[in-house]
Amino acid sequence: MAAPRGSGMIVQGLWFLSPAEALPLLQSGAVLVDLRSDQLREMKAFLVPGLVSLPHPVDPALARTLPGDRLLILADSSGVYTRAAAAALEALGFRQLACLNGGMLAWDEAGLPLATDPATLLQGDCACVLRSRKDRATPPPAVP
Repeated sequence: MAAPRGSGMIVQGLWFLSPAEALPLLQSGAVLVDLRSDQLREMKAFLVPGLVSLPHPVDPALARTLPGDRLLILADSSGVYTRAAAAALEALGFRQLACLNGGMLAWDEAGLPLATDPATLLQGDCACVLRSRKDRATPPPAVP
């Protein structure tokens, strides 16, 4: 899948797409590669066809299972790890890569399709002790 003219931006050789630019590509066969941890994906997930989980840092053995003939759009929570993931995938021979600019934060802010599990959303009195509701049955560890 070639990069459509006028979509996204190229920064230091990498193609960056806004969530609104990425969605139609994902609906047309591109693959969203979610670089976030299992816990973060459990709380809020991209709701798109063909989603693949490949937590950062990229495991070469898992990466080799990705389709090499389709555009891979790399996404994380905010866009922090997509450059490193793109470099790792390029080193493995992948050439059709793009980064989701702003990650899940931008996707959610744009109001694009999500799957959420209320039981895993974070709650607590202070950011230092936030835990998922699912984990609230166990008391937090004592702070020395």
